[in-house]
Amino acid sequence: MKKIAIIAIVLALLSACGNGVVYTEFYSMPIDGWHQDSILTFTTEVADSTAYYNIQLVVRHTMQYPYQNLWLFVDEYAGNMLILQDTIEAMLADDYGRWLGTGIHRYELPLLYDEQHRFAQSGEHTFAIRQGMRTEWLKGITEVGLVVKE
Repeated sequence: MKKIAIIAIVLALLSACGNGVVYTEFYSMPIDGWHQDSILTFTTEVADSTAYYNIQLVVRHTMQYPYQNLWLFVDEYAGNMLILQDTIEAMLADDYGRWLGTGIHRYELPLLYDEQHRFAQSGEHTFAIRQGMRTEWLKGITEVGLVVKE
C-alpha cells in the first residue's frame, strides 16, 4: 500500500512540473508557395510573466524544397509594442542533401527558438514570422507552426 501511495505522489509531482503545451498553432501555405511579403502571426495570451517558457518553431516541408537552409525573420510584440527582432537560420538538410526532419515525403523539423523565455509582461504576445530567402515565392514549405510550452 505504501508503494502505491509513493507512486501516486511521484506521478502527481511530475504532472505538476509544467511541461505542458500552453499554445500551438500552424499556418498552411498556399499551393503557390510562401510569398516573401506574407507574414505569419501567432498570438498567445501570457498569464504569468514570471514563468519560463520554451518556444519552438516547427517547419513542415516537402522534398520539393530547393534549399538546404531556411532563413526566418521573427518579431515579438507585447501588445502593440515591438520588443524583439531576430533572424534565424534553420538547417533543413545536411551537407549531403539528407533531410534533417522526420518523415518520408513530408518532413517536420522542430526548432528550439528560445529556451527559458520570459515574456516581458502578462497579456497578449504576438510572434510575426516571415521567410527571408530572397525569392518571391518559396516552394516546398507546407506549414509553419509555433509551440509554447511551460
